[in-house]
Amino acid sequence: MNLNELAIHEIVHFHEQIGKWFRGEMSPNEKEAMLALHNFHANFKMISPTGAYKSRSDLADWLPSVYGAKPGIVLEVKNVSLRFEQGGGLLMEYVETQSGGGMDNTRISTALFVQNENGQLQWWNLHETFLP
Repeated sequence: MNLNELAIHEIVHFHEQIGKWFRGEMSPNEKEAMLALHNFHANFKMISPTGAYKSRSDLADWLPSVYGAKPGIVLEVKNVSLRFEQGGGLLMEYVETQSGGGMDNTRISTALFVQNENGQLQWWNLHETFLP
């Protein structure tokens, strides 16, 4: 797989996992992997759709509080595209729709990935914006 394909796979896989997390459908091994946030760089930062600024440690602190909190939620990722690539860094864009679980919404996101020394892609930055 090239870096673009790896980034697409990472985006889709993460959203599958976070959907299972919200629904409380994870095995113990999956829960452990999710909480470890291996695919998130130590310097990860996020701007949420509401404008809140979050770090990797903020994400790690938040995850346990939302396990199983949205039964029935479905996450759909579409229109994933490469916006920029250079030197092991990729800027990706995608649309995420959340339905069920009490809060239906659609957001557009840009995600910056960096390739680590092992060749794996890690989330470095995520910026989400609600769409009407």
